[in-house]
Amino acid sequence: MLCVHRKFVVTCAEIMTTQETIDFNLRWGWAKLARLYSSEAERRGITMSVGYALLSIEREGTPSTKLGPRMGMEPTSLSRTLKGMEEKGLIERRPDPNDGRSVRVFLTPLGVDSRRQARDLVVGINKRLASMLGSETLKELNEGLQRLNTILEDPEHLMPLKK
Repeated sequence: MLCVHRKFVVTCAEIMTTQETIDFNLRWGWAKLARLYSSEAERRGITMSVGYALLSIEREGTPSTKLGPRMGMEPTSLSRTLKGMEEKGLIERRPDPNDGRSVRVFLTPLGVDSRRQARDLVVGINKRLASMLGSETLKELNEGLQRLNTILEDPEHLMPLKK
């Protein structure tokens, strides 16, 4: 069956609205979830990026060079976040005993407490979402997103054939 779409005749199966695209729904859902996390973090006196950093720092310390890629942050933004966290007494930086050129980031006791609060917030929101979505939908959503991430690791096969 043929349909008219924006002055073009195409098969009805080819018509896709913006709201039907994967990227629209991911972006839309993430924006809402990020706003929720941001408002909850703000109520606790931190930002979402600080909360995410708290959750990304390992107990034995984390090299600062590994935090950026782990969090998906640019070095400038990460430096600003870490500086603010250090000023608030959430972290401390120490030279890496195995590599004198590297610095490791450690949580202070206040940072450990803040990390616990951030973790409880994330777990609480996820539990509420899971109860609203149902276990089967949540399982399918997570499996689908994991599969999507695997596919997007090598997006070359998604690109149209070159002439």
